[in-house]
Amino acid sequence: MKKTKSWEVAVVAALTALFVVLACVNLGSLELPSSCWQPQSSSGEEEVVLDFGSVQEVKEIYIFLADERRTKFECYESSGRRVLSYDNDPAKNVHFCSWDRQELSGGGLENTSTRSLRLVFDAAVSDGKVGEILVVSSEGKKIAVSGGEGAAKLVDEQELVELPVTQKDGAYFDEMYFVRTARQHLNLEEPYEWTHPPLGKLAIAGGILLFGFNPFGWRILGVLAAAAMIPIIFLLGRRLFKSSAAGVVAAFLLTFDFMHFSLARLATGETYLALFSLLMFFFAFDYFASSTKRADERTDERTDERTSRSLLLSLLFFGLGFAVKWTAVFGLAAVLVLWLVCNFKERRPILKDCKVVVAGLLVSAAIYIATYLPYIFSGAEGGHGGGHGLADVFDLQLRMFGYHAGIEATHPFSSPWWSWPLLLKPLWVYSNNLGGGTVSTTVLMGNPAIWWCGTVALVFLAVRFVAGKLWRKGKEGGEGFVALFILVPFLLQWLPYALITRILFIYHFVPNVPFLILGLTYWLNIGLEKDAKRNKIIVVSFLVLVAALFFLFYPVISGYPVAFEFKESLRWLKGWTF
Repeated sequence: MKKTKSWEVAVVAALTALFVVLACVNLGSLELPSSCWQPQSSSGEEEVVLDFGSVQEVKEIYIFLADERRTKFECYESSGRRVLSYDNDPAKNVHFCSWDRQELSGGGLENTSTRSLRLVFDAAVSDGKVGEILVVSSEGKKIAVSGGEGAAKLVDEQELVELPVTQKDGAYFDEMYFVRTARQHLNLEEPYEWTHPPLGKLAIAGGILLFGFNPFGWRILGVLAAAAMIPIIFLLGRRLFKSSAAGVVAAFLLTFDFMHFSLARLATGETYLALFSLLMFFFAFDYFASSTKRADERTDERTDERTSRSLLLSLLFFGLGFAVKWTAVFGLAAVLVLWLVCNFKERRPILKDCKVVVAGLLVSAAIYIATYLPYIFSGAEGGHGGGHGLADVFDLQLRMFGYHAGIEATHPFSSPWWSWPLLLKPLWVYSNNLGGGTVSTTVLMGNPAIWWCGTVALVFLAVRFVAGKLWRKGKEGGEGFVALFILVPFLLQWLPYALITRILFIYHFVPNVPFLILGLTYWLNIGLEKDAKRNKIIVVSFLVLVAALFFLFYPVISGYPVAFEFKESLRWLKGWTF
């Protein structure tokens, strides 16, 4: 493997550090309200009064829903007029450790003039924990609560949250499922989210162990996982194209991709799946290159060991990815197809490394089962002794398959598989109207320069390969195999979704983003290899465009508060709703 030069380390380290810094801006608060209030009886009504000490112009309230249960109350101003009927029912609206913004009815006026708010909870159905209530004035400032009956636990941690409240202050989108389940795994409780394997949720639990149960804690390891992909794709790009500049280009493009950035800041499993997928292909390519060297030259035992080790590591990372989401199997199919192609073209015995493959798959199976240990030990009294056996784990796999095969749910932001690289319908995951013409919003989409140009680059690469101009160049590490190594994983991680009938989302495309980037890097590297100054100017200009688009769209891919008009100006296509 080529020795890394100091300038390469400096550039890639700078890109990685820049990504971490940008991703950590407003990533998440370090504390959540911990003292909670809930009705003490299971029938009748319970009242809480928030007294401001003087008449205030109240515009809205924020309610911190500390758990997943139902919260229902009526809110009255001091004159007795009802200004809000609130019912957050988990059967209709999933919530967990999240803030809910509610505007008060001003009786035809924009705001409500009152000295106090009286909250009457329906104790018969309202058993949810309320962690805090923020009362916001017409000027967008917190109104201090000076007293009131039963209000202590609802207003004792006001300093933990600064207005405006955004996604940094609580869970949103699928974090409602993943974060809740991560905490349950830590407490050895029955998992709420069981439709995907546990490893993604265990990774989130690891962040919680390190940094506490707060938005920063449950998101930070995702940021670090996404950051780790930058040096990995640099090494892979440098190896594929035998060019340090190509590796830097690939790392640069990944640094400024929107989807890579936004998913890193969201505590779900996609970023971990993308990391393990990239590592699987990184070691797979190292195996293919080492195998060719072993076939072409007289090699020693160390070369054979490295070849076997690379294949084993590739399969190990497949196992980790599969323990996050089953869709990792599409990547494994690509590796196995490339393995067969290599053996056929080099006329090597197909079963030459069969023992390593079997060992790798057995290790992957062991990893997969091990991720279910929290589930196995859950359900028993006190969380000890083991509440489930391996038969239950197997039964759960059948339930998972049945769920995904039979799901008939719909979603306004689902999208067909063929539309993903075209960015026809991004996924809108967070929105909050902050008042004063300002909004906070987050959308999952790709960088248009990367995704659109990358799609075109892959089409031209496929045409060039099919025309025979690359296959004849052929061995692993040669141009023909490089094209195959980009095209086969891209197609086999994308086309199977055409056979899936359940609703799909653009984030399912995330393991393919590195191959979009590598396909684009293939052509950019050709421009860099030529002496023409014009080609280098075009490449640099394109990279500047990629970075410029990232910073232009930064507010809507990060949730950073921005003017409504500016947000609307970024909706370039009809399907871009955010």
